[in-house]
Amino acid sequence: MRWHSAGMSANYPFFKGFVMTLSGRDSDILELLIADYIASAQPVGSRTIAKRYNARLSAATVRNVMADLTERGYLHQPHTSAGRVPTERAMRYYVDTLMNVRELDENERELIRERFDGADTGLDKILRRTSSILSTISHYAGIVTCPHADQIAFKHVEFLPLSRKRLLGIFVDRSGTVQNTIIDTDREYTYPELERINNYIANSFVGLTLSEARDKARKELEGEQTHYDKLLARAMMMSHELLNSVTDGEVVFEGERRLMDTPEFSEVDTLKELLSALEEKRQIVNLLEQCGENEGVKIFIGSESSVPVEGVSLVTAPYKRGGKIIGTLGVVGPTRMDYSHVIPVVDFTAKLVGDLIDAEG
Repeated sequence: MRWHSAGMSANYPFFKGFVMTLSGRDSDILELLIADYIASAQPVGSRTIAKRYNARLSAATVRNVMADLTERGYLHQPHTSAGRVPTERAMRYYVDTLMNVRELDENERELIRERFDGADTGLDKILRRTSSILSTISHYAGIVTCPHADQIAFKHVEFLPLSRKRLLGIFVDRSGTVQNTIIDTDREYTYPELERINNYIANSFVGLTLSEARDKARKELEGEQTHYDKLLARAMMMSHELLNSVTDGEVVFEGERRLMDTPEFSEVDTLKELLSALEEKRQIVNLLEQCGENEGVKIFIGSESSVPVEGVSLVTAPYKRGGKIIGTLGVVGPTRMDYSHVIPVVDFTAKLVGDLIDAEG
């Protein structure tokens, strides 16, 4: 499958920037150079390209074209005696105009499905496994954003006694994800009291999202109703503490060791810089949230990725629950990553994750 310059293919709509069209010969030479660079991670010389061209062009002719592409910002020469490497501009042109992307065959799709077989149920566990699977299949790093509070549907809250003045608060959402927190209280609660509290909370929050439940707990505490019943007031206080402890909007990242296997991040200091930037998360979270606003695979090359580390690219796609986008998943790797392999992997995985989430009910 060939990408179209308009930035859209039949199966993979994606984000792109404006690129100028190169002549046929220039495009051919650039495509051969980038293919060699993706495979080797080494600067590519004119002799190598001439051999790939089956002697139809001399090394001198190829060298002249490469010099012209360098002047136009598509290639860079790291050292005077070295070959050329593609710039971000060249990689964007390659992805938008030159690259062929094929559909995964049934064996490849089945391999991804099998990696989800036997996995623990629950949205949280599915998403954590997804990040690991994306890393394994792509040979780079996998990244997944978890749903925000307005996308998490309340199912059940329960408080259980741990000791005289400590309770275990349990939150369960409709996907089956369970989160716990320990709550310190100012007194001991009897089982009948806890039963009344649990029933009251269940009835108060039924059918709400986590965001709506948090708002309701806050408003109940500020309102008049709980002033007449100290037990229910305490129930709302405990619920408020439990609901605010529930994790939402988390970013799951797996594959640091696989990034170490790439020449670009094999240096410890470079890898630490990348991991530190990903842990900061603020910029990348904003980018991933934007990816979740629209359908399709999106590709961010180098500086487009918002990661303040040179040479990092992202390939992302949104995943859904019930036909509604609730998060984003993708692959983080070097700008030299094998996009033609990563794009269909990310696209298929996003659709598969949506099917698994829907099957959870």
